[in-house]
Amino acid sequence: MKRNLDWEDLRLFLAVANAEGLAGAATRTGVSAATLGRRVAALEKSLNARLVEREPRGYQLTAAGRNLLLQLEEMDQIAQAIGAWRDSGQARRRVRISAGEWTMRLLIDHVDRFWSPDADWLPEFLADPRNRDVARRQIDIGVRNKRPKQEWLAGRKVGSVEFAVYQSQDVPANMQLGWVGPVENEALFPTGLWIKEHHADDVTITVNKASLALSLVRKGQVRMLLPTFVGDAFSDLRRFSNPIEELQTERWLVMHQDERHQPELRRAISTLAKVLKENPVLTSVD
Repeated sequence: MKRNLDWEDLRLFLAVANAEGLAGAATRTGVSAATLGRRVAALEKSLNARLVEREPRGYQLTAAGRNLLLQLEEMDQIAQAIGAWRDSGQARRRVRISAGEWTMRLLIDHVDRFWSPDADWLPEFLADPRNRDVARRQIDIGVRNKRPKQEWLAGRKVGSVEFAVYQSQDVPANMQLGWVGPVENEALFPTGLWIKEHHADDVTITVNKASLALSLVRKGQVRMLLPTFVGDAFSDLRRFSNPIEELQTERWLVMHQDERHQPELRRAISTLAKVLKENPVLTSVD
């Protein structure tokens, strides 16, 4: 059975060939001459070919060694090009972040607080109420409302989210307004179920995404449930209720147990957690 090639053996052979001996290669690579000699011998065994002639004044390449050197010089040029590409910043790690629509808008509003263009990672925001699979690398970080239970996932609690009823400031407090209610998938969320249980008969307008109803509320046409980090951001809205205790949820950052230790991902998690723990509200209001 043939022995697989060791890429490190090839790299060290290239250094020995260019230096025409072990001493010069040891200086360039920081690898001892004895180790270099063993690695060249291992490569010869793997290739079943003599690559060098060992002479008192150094190494002389055989015909096979010269042929291999030509191949490795091409590989070295490619490696240098890859190194230049990496150093140019184009090889920065892209971090995929998933969250619900309101939370994603919050992150984008405050992106300059946890990321800058010169950071060593790039954000990719995915506004999606579904829990994308961290284990299958569909995302790197998920903003969730509970601690992860799977042993291959890690979680970091970064606060909580409260919900309250909001209406326009221009609507008199005693005026009876209809409600906006969710349909389709959002009707199955805790907020949708709460509206169905407590205000089903008051719903006058329905939407399949809560964000679509915000302008209706600001125009004074309906009331709706909003996360307080959304509703409190609009000066033309006021709370019609106290935070509803049964709807309060925790806020967690969820990531893969192993990959969370990668430097770029670790920095992304740390800066994102710091911002969310400060319980910010939306900033880019109309």
